[in-house]
Amino acid sequence: MKSDKKILVVGSDDIAYHFCFLSMTTLNVKEVYLYPLPIPQEDKTNDLQYASELFPMSKIKMGNEKDYADADILILTAKENRLENESDSEYLRRNILLVRKMINQAMASGFSGLIIVANKLDDLFTYLVWKFSGLPKNKIIGLGTYIDTVYFQKLLSESLDVSFNEVKGYIIGGSNPLQKTVAWSRSSMGGNSVLGLTMDPNTNFNQDDMSIIEEKIAKRNRMNENKELTLTTATALIELVQYILTNKKAIVPLVHLMDIGELKDIPLSIPVILGENGIRQIAGLNFSETEQKSLLISANEIRIQLDWVEQG
Repeated sequence: MKSDKKILVVGSDDIAYHFCFLSMTTLNVKEVYLYPLPIPQEDKTNDLQYASELFPMSKIKMGNEKDYADADILILTAKENRLENESDSEYLRRNILLVRKMINQAMASGFSGLIIVANKLDDLFTYLVWKFSGLPKNKIIGLGTYIDTVYFQKLLSESLDVSFNEVKGYIIGGSNPLQKTVAWSRSSMGGNSVLGLTMDPNTNFNQDDMSIIEEKIAKRNRMNENKELTLTTATALIELVQYILTNKKAIVPLVHLMDIGELKDIPLSIPVILGENGIRQIAGLNFSETEQKSLLISANEIRIQLDWVEQG
């Protein structure tokens, strides 16, 4: 049975188009709407609509401002194209104005669904979407370190020589590569702590293996820092939307507004429970002292950036 949830993708970048294409083959929904902002690429939108006639699962329809009203899931990938010789601050300012425009349209129409923010500064824009919309915090999430976490779990499973499904672990922190931390204290294999395995002489996993994994993650972040991982991001979004549609209540690291130390409403990526009603924070989720310090440093850096944005 197809889901009756309405998905509206707002964006005209490759992430938006890739998501729409993948939705035709993987999401069991009747229709996915694409609202191509800020500048539609007519060749791609026409190609998508034609392709959707060939797939039996989902149809792609072109959306508009009115489609915010009854959308259940709003996926924001829209961003301005960078102008030649444009400063970082001016580029950021134009994108903030675009986000404000989209959210104002959505809220004026009566939108009350879930919002997934998917861009490189998803911690900043998750915060701004919350500010602009007035929606409950549990309904606004950013892609955060979800992709990083999947990569970490892949490396961990390979190093431990077990199935990917038998390991758990998370990357936590902010969107900046320097703000991302491997949460070794929350990593496990078959229910056993990975840190505990390093102390077991019967295993072939030790501190050196942990360092190698961290080096590979850092190298990947450096390589991809200025790249747009459009297919990877679209695939990750598909997975998260499936969790919402099926109310899987999966534990995944996503950007959400949280309190840490004396700081309030800081957009950070740590594990949360994701289902049809959005996210739910995990009670009693503790990290090591070192990991907690790293999170607090990232939170302070993000707070400084938010203050700069809010002061104009």
